[in-house]
Amino acid sequence: MIAGELGHTVLSVTQRGIKPKDMSEKGQFSLDYSKYQLVDSGDFIMNHMDLLTGWVDISCMNGVTSPDYRVFQSSNPEKYYPGFYRYVFQTCYQQRIFYGLGQGVSGFGRWRLPSRNILKFLCPSTSIRNPIAIASYLDAQCAKIDEIITQAKASIEDYRQWKASIIYGAVTKGLDPNVEMKDSGVEFIGSIPAHWRITSLKRICQRIKDGSHFSPETTVDGFPYVTARDVHGKGIDYSQCRTVSEENFQNLVKTGCQPQSGDVLLVKDGATTGRVGMMTDDMPCVLLSSVAMLTPKDNVLSEYLMWLIESEVLQFQIRKSMAGSAMPRTTLTKLMAYYAIECPYQEQCMIAEYLDKECLHIDELIAKKNLLLLTWKSTKKSLIYEVVTGKRRVEDTNQMTIAILSPEIMRYRKALLMLRVLDLLGTGVRGRIQLQKCMFAAECLLNMPFHTQFIRYEHGPYDPDLPNIEEIINAKGWYTVLKGSPVSYQKGKQFEEGLREYMDTFSEIDLKLEKIVDF
Repeated sequence: MIAGELGHTVLSVTQRGIKPKDMSEKGQFSLDYSKYQLVDSGDFIMNHMDLLTGWVDISCMNGVTSPDYRVFQSSNPEKYYPGFYRYVFQTCYQQRIFYGLGQGVSGFGRWRLPSRNILKFLCPSTSIRNPIAIASYLDAQCAKIDEIITQAKASIEDYRQWKASIIYGAVTKGLDPNVEMKDSGVEFIGSIPAHWRITSLKRICQRIKDGSHFSPETTVDGFPYVTARDVHGKGIDYSQCRTVSEENFQNLVKTGCQPQSGDVLLVKDGATTGRVGMMTDDMPCVLLSSVAMLTPKDNVLSEYLMWLIESEVLQFQIRKSMAGSAMPRTTLTKLMAYYAIECPYQEQCMIAEYLDKECLHIDELIAKKNLLLLTWKSTKKSLIYEVVTGKRRVEDTNQMTIAILSPEIMRYRKALLMLRVLDLLGTGVRGRIQLQKCMFAAECLLNMPFHTQFIRYEHGPYDPDLPNIEEIINAKGWYTVLKGSPVSYQKGKQFEEGLREYMDTFSEIDLKLEKIVDF
């Protein structure tokens, strides 16, 4: 359903869940969000436009999303438990099952899942309680894995910050702790050794140029064509480079797009703008315009220039100059004007040797953490696949455990508890005060797993989620909630069915609950 009005939260589908779109970020924006489709909490949102990088998930909030996405819900949540099918559909993305049903132009990121194919898609079905147990098991296991992944990412970020601080300290303060210092005159650089000087990048380089501004046709065999993805520290892995024909290669060489050994490479366009590398050989190759090549002057060491550009001295200037740009990029004109630090050649050699050694150690630590990340991500992916396809058996868990693990089931179980409390209170109950006191006492004294955030009012505890619980007992036909002042409750046609479900779930605590309510 199309919203038809503004003011709704705009939701984005990401592989980290359904997120509110940050309207302050760069990217694509709609001219009219009133034409977006409505999303209710609990709805699935599927990006079927790109089956390679797209995703599907359940929204935990109301809002709107792109009219090009698919928004749907389970026809019978109790029989076809959404939490289970979320894992099923996500596995279909990860294992490229949906990809095999797609149509379009995959090379251009437009490989879509047509409506007729998704409607004909056969979904696994199992007993009513088993999907809940499976989803709850996966929720618990994936939460543990996600915590490990989060910690690994935090460690990697710590290592990167450590590396950045070492590089910055070396290129701005040198290696002699007793050297005389002076104010650099540049606020973000601070003090530097008294015999060093601030200059511009163009004054320590013979040449600052970028690669080809047109994309030649690639060939199976030919000359390496270096792009942003190939720039990673010292050296180029030519086996991963695309190639161009000899004719195109020679034409690009004539336009000055061929780097030489000792040239420093800098990604100047795209998401990886600021990444630095260095040519360490004379392999015949050419560059794309997204990569700039900087040839240092004779009194500037290539390795020092590389570390200087990788330091926050240059990275800060690159980020600052990109602020407000729709696309991350810097220009040759900006590059030439950036501040740089010039020091004696002998000190450059010492700084480069020091950073080579120190940063190699940190890079090895980061590599180990990245390997750990890949291992746990693969483990999570395999776990989900094996469980939802039945290759790994999940024993049915008891209902209390499920309630702890699944917020949706937790709310449903709380509704069952409310049904019984209302039943024990009898027809004389009027208003919510007595009901809430009993619910609060039951949760505390019986150690119920709901973790309700009760608000303490003058007349007693109040559960902010109460209207949602009332909505469940009303919709199930267990009780009719009669709005008014005070609110009253009348047994519904499905009360006995609900009571039987309550006893199946909470029979072991029922005698204690009776005593609590009688008290």
